[in-house]
Amino acid sequence: MEQHPRSKPVRMLMHLGTVLFFALLISACLWAWKQGLFRSLDTLQAFIDSYEVGAPLIFVLLQVLQILMAFIPGGMLLTGGVVIFGPWEGLLYNCVGTALGSCLNFWLARKWGQPLVRHLMDDGTREKYLGWLQEGKKFHRLFAWAILLPFFPDDALCLIAGLSPMGWRRFLLILCLKLPSIAVYSIGYAAAGMIW
Repeated sequence: MEQHPRSKPVRMLMHLGTVLFFALLISACLWAWKQGLFRSLDTLQAFIDSYEVGAPLIFVLLQVLQILMAFIPGGMLLTGGVVIFGPWEGLLYNCVGTALGSCLNFWLARKWGQPLVRHLMDDGTREKYLGWLQEGKKFHRLFAWAILLPFFPDDALCLIAGLSPMGWRRFLLILCLKLPSIAVYSIGYAAAGMIW
């Protein structure tokens, strides 16, 4: 089959765009880490509040960043959402950021496959959950239960799901199962933070 003459330059441009995206992502992570955004709720709140009207967008972008970069503690942002914006708005922004980040993980794994997943996941976690793909259609049920239950690496599992034949519709339906757990985590982390 003959390829379109522009397909090679387009592919090269897409590769370059991906490299630039990850360079920007890593730079943003390093900058945020140096600022203490992921270590101190007070620092996070001061940073978010400084954006005034744009604060929700900045918060959602940080939440997406947290999903993409596994070393960023999710509990800090889940707590931050509720503390900074209040229970309902904070929950909404936590859900939006988490859903967007999860979808981005799924899409990145779907687009770039195992080579990218190798770079985004540690070997032990990757090997453990790659085995689930051998389960065929049973993978969908395993993925759904893991998303629903606490203590599973949801971000990593979204990458693994991107390597499976699962379609977007099923992925999004399963992702909806995550919303109640985000609510519990958000309120729980915030309540625990207020007690400490």
